[in-house]
Amino acid sequence: MKWTQCFTIIACAMVLSACRRQSPPLSTVAPTVRWHPSQLPRIDVHTHIVPGAGVRAVDLARSHGIVHLVNLSGGVPGHGLEQQLAEAALLGGSVSIFANADWREPPRGPGYGKRMAVQLVRARQLGAIGLKISKGLGLGYEGPDGKLLTVDDPGLDPLFEKAGELGMPVAIHSGDPKAFWRPATPDNERYDELRAHPGWSFYGEPLPSWEALFESFVRRVARHPKTIFIGVHFGNDPEDPDRIAALLERHPNLYIDTAARVPEIGRHSADRMRNFFERFQDRILFGTDLGIGSEPGDLMLGSTGSEPPTAAEIERFFDSTWRYFETSDRQFDHPTPIQGRWKIDGLGLSPSVLAKIYAGNAQRLLGIKLPR
Repeated sequence: MKWTQCFTIIACAMVLSACRRQSPPLSTVAPTVRWHPSQLPRIDVHTHIVPGAGVRAVDLARSHGIVHLVNLSGGVPGHGLEQQLAEAALLGGSVSIFANADWREPPRGPGYGKRMAVQLVRARQLGAIGLKISKGLGLGYEGPDGKLLTVDDPGLDPLFEKAGELGMPVAIHSGDPKAFWRPATPDNERYDELRAHPGWSFYGEPLPSWEALFESFVRRVARHPKTIFIGVHFGNDPEDPDRIAALLERHPNLYIDTAARVPEIGRHSADRMRNFFERFQDRILFGTDLGIGSEPGDLMLGSTGSEPPTAAEIERFFDSTWRYFETSDRQFDHPTPIQGRWKIDGLGLSPSVLAKIYAGNAQRLLGIKLPR
């Protein structure tokens, strides 16, 4: 199955290498209107940093007001985790590490969930603070019978239960934008992105539907009420905030992050989304989906195009992000042009709400201590 190769333990390596593929150029970035974002500290709970890129990641983040990074591509014990933790230790407390699950275990036979739970215990002992589950679960990883593992596969229950026992939140990515299940034609609103990355299209593939994946994700969260889940990418359904609101009400163990979905949530009414953020201000974590590869040009700003991002595009990414959360501006360019040709409206959140979303919730949930 071609999807199996799409998901590695350090997933961003594949994504970042896609920068060099041929694709349509991004639209010209208009000069950013200069304004002054808040000085509130920010913790980015959703980044992907390959070994050796930590210094560049921290420098880039600090230059844009982000004081701490959570690297979700930590690897597994014996396969990258030790190196990532050692590098993080040299960065003065600026980076925390989530471990990954070892998806080589399920094909090895029954009991894979228990074996993966043992690995998680080791990861916690080494210093990992959470567990990241990639979208490969449900779309590419196989079980002992050679068939796709579902997101709510019972054989994985010991892994998720152990995460709860260890106090390790589970950041889980299920599915992808709904447009990826539609034909990759010019009338697809994510056509620029799909043309740059043809392999991201699921249309016509022998894979679960978007709805089936999402419902499987919901069942997984419901099955482990003592385990904290972070539904990345705005709960895996930024297209439908009302649905996510209902899930947050129903499942107190569920949190969400904003990574790579400001373009999507910014399309909704500002009043509607401001009410959402105020209502769930204790359950939302700030994230970008920033990816830092092994070479200086290997940079992912929520998504990638045909070429590495320019300095102007980097500025736009961060400025538009802060502008969305902090101002009431209307119809301005969103952070990631390849993710859709539309404009967004700012939320103008209060400083108290911003402080929770930018850093306070991550400090409380992940035990992160900010530098003085």
